[in-house]
Amino acid sequence: MKRSRRRFLRLALAGPLALAGAADGAVEETLLARLKAGYAARLKRILAKGAVPYIDIESSCNPNKVDIDAVARSLDELNIGLMALSADPTPNQFARGIRYDHLSDRLLAQYPDRFIPVGNGGQPPFLTTAIDEFFAAYEVAAVPGPMLLLGEFELRHYPSPRQVKRDEMDRDVDVPIDGPVGQRIFALSAKLGLPVQLHYEVEDRLLAPLESMLTRYPGAKVIWCHLAQVRYAERAAGYSAAYVEGLLKRFPNLFFDTAFGDARSFYPLSGQRHARVWGRFGGLEADWENLLVSYPARFLSALDLGGDRMDQIVDYDRKHRDFLRRLPKDVQHQIAYRSAWSLLFGEVFT
Repeated sequence: MKRSRRRFLRLALAGPLALAGAADGAVEETLLARLKAGYAARLKRILAKGAVPYIDIESSCNPNKVDIDAVARSLDELNIGLMALSADPTPNQFARGIRYDHLSDRLLAQYPDRFIPVGNGGQPPFLTTAIDEFFAAYEVAAVPGPMLLLGEFELRHYPSPRQVKRDEMDRDVDVPIDGPVGQRIFALSAKLGLPVQLHYEVEDRLLAPLESMLTRYPGAKVIWCHLAQVRYAERAAGYSAAYVEGLLKRFPNLFFDTAFGDARSFYPLSGQRHARVWGRFGGLEADWENLLVSYPARFLSALDLGGDRMDQIVDYDRKHRDFLRRLPKDVQHQIAYRSAWSLLFGEVFT
C-alpha cells in the first residue's frame, strides 16, 4: 500500500490510538482488528433488535456513480449487517490507463462498520486486455491490505436479463477457467489466502475444468456465485443438488453464494425460470432445501446488486429475506452471517 493511502485509512480507522510509529504489518493488523470489532458490534446491535443481519458477500457498482451515503442509509434502514461492495472499473477508466479503483478505501473511510474491504471485480476489458497490468495493479493493492476477499471475476457470463431487455448483447464472456487467466486468479487467491468470487455459468462442458482447478489449487478459496442459477437447462443436464453436494464433499475450499432470482424470475433468452432452487408453487425444492440445511456453513448470503440496479436494494433485500425465512432458524443465521464470518476471519461468530 502506498504511504498516502495507508495514512488515509489509518486516520479513518485508528481513532485515538497512536499508530504513526508502528511498523506497516502492525498497522494493518490493528486496522483489521478495528474493522472486525466494528463489524461484530454492528451485527450484535441488529440481533438485539430481533432482526437477522446478513452479510452481503457479493455486490458491485460503478465506482464513479455510486452514492455511498445512500447505500449506507439503506443498510441501516433494512438491518443489513455488512456489504462487500466491489468496484467494477469502467471501460472509460481503462482507456485512461486506470487498472485498479480504490473504492474500498473510500467506503472504509466513511463507513468502516458497514463495508467489507474487497478487491475490484474482474470483467472485460480488464480481464481480457492488458492482463499483466491488471493483475499487477491488483496485487499491489491486495498484498498490503486491508482486504478480506477478491471481487467477482467473470469467466463465463451471459448477458444479464437487464442487458437483454436493453438489447445490449456484448456481455457474452467466455474465459477458460483452466487457461492462463483462470490460473492467475486461482493462484492469486491461494497466494493471498483470500476468497475469490467467480461468475461461472452452469454448463456441463464447464464442470470438469472447474473441478480440475479446485483440485490443482487447494489453497484457493472459491465462492461460486449464484447457487443453482441455470439459464439453459439443456446445457446443464449434469447439474443438480446431488452434484453440488458431491463438490462440497470433495472440495473444502468451495463455497456458494445465494444470490439468485425469486420464483418468478425468468431468463429472457431461454424463457426458463433460472433459479432452480424454487419449486412449482413458489417454495424451495426439497433437494435444494435439504442441501442448504445439511451444509449451511458452505453457503453465504448475497444480493448481487450491480451498477445498473443499486437503486433496487429494497426489492433485493425483500427477496433475499423471503428466501432466508423458508429455512430453519439456525440455518438462517448460519447462512445470513455466520458462514461469511467464518470464511473471512477463520473463527466462529460469538
